[in-house]
Amino acid sequence: MAQYPLFWYEEAGDPLDYELQARLGEHYTGPMATGENLFSMQDARNLIRHGGMHKDRDWLQFDCALSYGLVEYLRTLDMLKDHGWSPSRCVPHGGHQMSLAIAAGLGLGGNESYPDLFQPYGGFPDGVKVENGYVTLPPLPGIGFEGKADLYAEMKALTN
Repeated sequence: MAQYPLFWYEEAGDPLDYELQARLGEHYTGPMATGENLFSMQDARNLIRHGGMHKDRDWLQFDCALSYGLVEYLRTLDMLKDHGWSPSRCVPHGGHQMSLAIAAGLGLGGNESYPDLFQPYGGFPDGVKVENGYVTLPPLPGIGFEGKADLYAEMKALTN
């Protein structure tokens, strides 16, 4: 794998197989990413303690919305800080606007987003464009659903 210029090598094995992750990290010197299927601070802590992750090159993909809520995600960020990890190494996985808004609000390293998938529920608010891999979020309340005319129409139709 080292011959390929990968940004990261993602989810190489079972998310709870910390030994496999650690052994891979001993042999693969490029950046790795994992954590999308870990939902509690305790699981995240076990990854940090036993998964061989490197805080200077690897990426953590804990999904804010699936991590038992924002309070648990904040606990995870506190634990990471205690272990010397920067929040800029966190890139939530999930591709939805809730994680995008949380990543922006907490100053995380980014967010995996799917602007054209899962419509009308996915994507960005109307008018938001991806430019050079970045988006600027509009000043909307909530997580951005309010700025999606197609989603608003869908929700309205469901209530009739």
